[in-house]
Amino acid sequence: MGNRIVYLDSAKFICIFLMVVGHWTSNETILLYIYSFHMPALFVISGYLYKPRKWYKTVLSFGIPVVFYSIINLFVLIVLQEISIEQLYTKETVGRFLHYRYGLGDGFYVGDWFLWALLGLRFFYGDIKFMGFLRSYYIPIAIITITYMSFESSLVSIDSLFRGWYIGRMIPSMPFFCLGFLLKDHKIQIQNHNYPVMLILGCLFILLPLFNGSTSINSNQFGLSYIVFFINASISTLFVFRIANNIPQNKFITTISKGTLLVLGLHIPIMKTLDFIFPTFLHDLLPLFVLPICYYPILWLEKWCPPLIGRIKL
Repeated sequence: MGNRIVYLDSAKFICIFLMVVGHWTSNETILLYIYSFHMPALFVISGYLYKPRKWYKTVLSFGIPVVFYSIINLFVLIVLQEISIEQLYTKETVGRFLHYRYGLGDGFYVGDWFLWALLGLRFFYGDIKFMGFLRSYYIPIAIITITYMSFESSLVSIDSLFRGWYIGRMIPSMPFFCLGFLLKDHKIQIQNHNYPVMLILGCLFILLPLFNGSTSINSNQFGLSYIVFFINASISTLFVFRIANNIPQNKFITTISKGTLLVLGLHIPIMKTLDFIFPTFLHDLLPLFVLPICYYPILWLEKWCPPLIGRIKL
């Protein structure tokens, strides 16, 4: 399986599964905990693994899967009669397909805001070559960003700065991306069996979301304060990393980690289709089926059509 970082694959697997659950459940307690850390953790992982590449390769690696899976989502909605053929030619449907800013309704590629934010972060730190020098200043940039976001409600909001474009979510995501840089640059090791530390992290993982309240980067909602959200999400991410570090490497987890873009693009149509087929009492269990269903398609695409899982070679 190459020189993959096993605990990052496992952590990514945990977070992508929680994303599937979070997009399906209506249980407020489950959502409180999932949204307190799972997307920040994915940005930490993305920062840790970041390597600059040409900007157009990044655009293609995100754009090709988004277009392809959006078409599949749209097809499923038509089959399930949630969208009619006549609606395909309306301005609203076109807006949902392009989905580059708020106010366009739900996109057909659920969670695409994450890719817009990640695109902005990659451009900012080196995919646009002349901006690569900023990588050396990520710590002061993170401090400035945390300070701004902590007082954003009293300043110019990010939605005003970016006029509602999803790429603006790179700002609240920035400190977590930078935390990934910090972990990598300082070679911070995730220890296995430090039980007192695990106990403390576990208690904070349980208590801090209850103290801070509902949060969501996508909705620009951070509970009591962004800085509390950042501290909570960072602690929770380290806690999940420690759990992930105890999970042995296996092909299923590694494959799902490689195929995140497919899971992100197809988890909603998979669950909607299963919900249409299966009896009602299985509704809440449908997220359990998503990753196993995605496994073999990811393996096939990795071999025969890697651009559909974001792997571009030019």
